[in-house]
Amino acid sequence: MDKKALERIAEKIRDDANRKIEEYRTIAEEKRQEILKKSARELEREIHAMREKREREISNMVNYTISQAKMERKRSLLVEKEKGIDAIFDETFETIGKKDRDRYTEFLKKGIRHIKDVLGEGSIICRPSDESLVRSMLPPDMTLKPGLPEDNPGIIGISKDGKMSVDFTVERRLRDMKEDLRKEISEILYGGSE
Repeated sequence: MDKKALERIAEKIRDDANRKIEEYRTIAEEKRQEILKKSARELEREIHAMREKREREISNMVNYTISQAKMERKRSLLVEKEKGIDAIFDETFETIGKKDRDRYTEFLKKGIRHIKDVLGEGSIICRPSDESLVRSMLPPDMTLKPGLPEDNPGIIGISKDGKMSVDFTVERRLRDMKEDLRKEISEILYGGSE
């Protein structure tokens, strides 16, 4: 074969190779563009999903913070209400037997009857300042022992054998009735239950 024929064959092979290379480059560029577009769409979806997730998290955090603030406000309000109610209990306890002597006398009569019904015979312990009042109401089979502190109005009954006692002090009665009274006081003071 002559040299020119070989050069034409070589030239044809080069042209075919260059065409194939161009085809592969075009296909590769199309694939690259397709991959870039697909990646961009996936990235956009992920960004959107992340944004939505963050927005939900922020919304949840805001709602949680608002909820906590509301609960704290409610708790603070309840604490203040409790202070008001406790102040009423404290004042009642401090002034019982001083302001309304007639009601206190009735309270002591009721206590003596209750202690007599529960214990039968025994002793009654009272404050020294109440000794003459309690002595005037004392049943014949009960004895009197002053011994309660002055800051504890009311009486305590002790059975004859000393094994049983009945606490009819204002403090004890208030403690026993505190929850029911607390609700009533709350309704009076605050226009509703606690």
